[in-house]
Amino acid sequence: MIFRILLGMLAGASLCLAQEGDSTRAVPTAESVQTDTAHAVQPKAAGRPGAVVPFAGLGSRSDLKIKQNFFLAIDEGEAVRGVYDLDTSSTGTGKPYLSMNNLWQQKMLLYITQDIVYKERLRLLASIECDLRYSMFPRAPFPATLAPEFDFYPNDVEIDYLFGNLTFPWLKIALGYFPFKYNPDAKDLGEYLLRSEAYPTVIQTDFEFAFTRELGLHLSGFLGNPNIDLFGWDLMLTSETHTYPLMDGTLSGLVSNKLLNFLDIGAGVSFQRLLPVDDNITLQKNNGNSMYREENGDTNHYTFQATKLMLRAAITPQRFIPEFKIPPSFVFGTHPFFGKQDLKIYGEIAILGVNNYVAYDSIPDASGINHWQKVPDSLNYYNDKMIAGIFPADRTPVMLGIDLPTNPLLSYGVLPFLLTKWLKDETGSDIRQLEWVTLVAGLASGAAEQFLGWDCSLDVLSLEFEWFSQRYPNSDLNVLNSSPLPYPLPISNQGRVATGFGSFATTKYALYFKKSFANNRFSLSGLVGRDHMKPLENAEPAKQQTDDFLQSSSQWWWTFRMSASF
Repeated sequence: MIFRILLGMLAGASLCLAQEGDSTRAVPTAESVQTDTAHAVQPKAAGRPGAVVPFAGLGSRSDLKIKQNFFLAIDEGEAVRGVYDLDTSSTGTGKPYLSMNNLWQQKMLLYITQDIVYKERLRLLASIECDLRYSMFPRAPFPATLAPEFDFYPNDVEIDYLFGNLTFPWLKIALGYFPFKYNPDAKDLGEYLLRSEAYPTVIQTDFEFAFTRELGLHLSGFLGNPNIDLFGWDLMLTSETHTYPLMDGTLSGLVSNKLLNFLDIGAGVSFQRLLPVDDNITLQKNNGNSMYREENGDTNHYTFQATKLMLRAAITPQRFIPEFKIPPSFVFGTHPFFGKQDLKIYGEIAILGVNNYVAYDSIPDASGINHWQKVPDSLNYYNDKMIAGIFPADRTPVMLGIDLPTNPLLSYGVLPFLLTKWLKDETGSDIRQLEWVTLVAGLASGAAEQFLGWDCSLDVLSLEFEWFSQRYPNSDLNVLNSSPLPYPLPISNQGRVATGFGSFATTKYALYFKKSFANNRFSLSGLVGRDHMKPLENAEPAKQQTDDFLQSSSQWWWTFRMSASF
């Protein structure tokens, strides 16, 4: 089947190349046709526009245009220090986490995309993804961990129709399985509204995958002038495909407003699992593990349903800072000192579940008379302390980021000295010798630009921070591995408290960079940080990594990607 698909796409590509000489109109690129207000994404393809394909009955100049994109990436990286949650069960028998250092990470990605546009308004997109990954912890008792994992699945399969302006339509209707990103600035952290769970509270990150894939109906549109005051909206009815319980219906709505290309704000709400497929699972009506007592003694249940809220904002000061150059050009280069996105500050805050569950129990007083009182905090899982009377402390992640200067003299010379010194102070790992290597590139970049015409500036260099309480492990073990039914409660802290790898840090960070060249056909990108990464483990659910691999301040990882797009 895979061979036939590849053969068919190869034949289609050959046909397009054969007909290119007859083409007189350029096909809208994926970026120009993609008009979702929340920036739905797909692998960026830098290939030439597809050719016009003759279509019976439409004459020599058809309105049907086809484009094929191929994207290949290879990741190499290392978890310098981390922990493997060998057994973090909530039964009181949790074993300490297993410390694992210098764990090598390797991954291969391949996207094959067929993009068909008819009369510039109707679009059919089919993109297939292939992954090749390795288990983080090879173990003889589990043969699956001793071999690479090869996955082949859809990345983006959707049909769209535009009404109004092609770039900023007042209505776009999309149906299918599609990538979706609402925060255009988030590189690694953030994007909480759709890729995080509320009960239990779980936050996820994945390198160069700061978005989700959704299955369902998506309506979106724009109002206003894009250069002055642009308002955008998104409304989605989707089926849960991320985590169990699956197939429940979720209703999400988002709005955004960009003012003078200086201030960009957005807000959203997601009624997760509003339409459950199975009440016994989603609403936990018959699950004793999810039962609790209310203040009056009545019995109730924790559920997987949740109402999540999100607010984001970004400020681009470069909008009002005049471009300037610093002589001599053979030192500072011929381009403006600051890039258009440099110094942008952005942030996001979310409430992952507005409902607080307060559990009570019949507890005797000094006279032996029972009264309904709140159970201890360790067992009152969702009775959160409120921040400013609005934000539940344990379900409110906050992300703040900045796009650092990309001028080579700063990004290769000055910043590495500061960042490697900070990394040593934070983690104890000393990689400061790297700064001398990058310094040479920084000093030579001006001359390379002046005399060879090479643009050595990075596309982006961003630093993101996240604060999250971490009162309980960032784990969904009780969802993946519980009997007789999954239940929406966090796991016990006993395992990580007893381990002794250090206090778990409430702050995450990610330094991300990317550089494209050869007309964006090739790129190099990477990340250094302590985020929510979870290495692959091809074992049964009871042995899989469900908690963050990076927990304490000394634990961190890095990864590097080489990619090509045609």
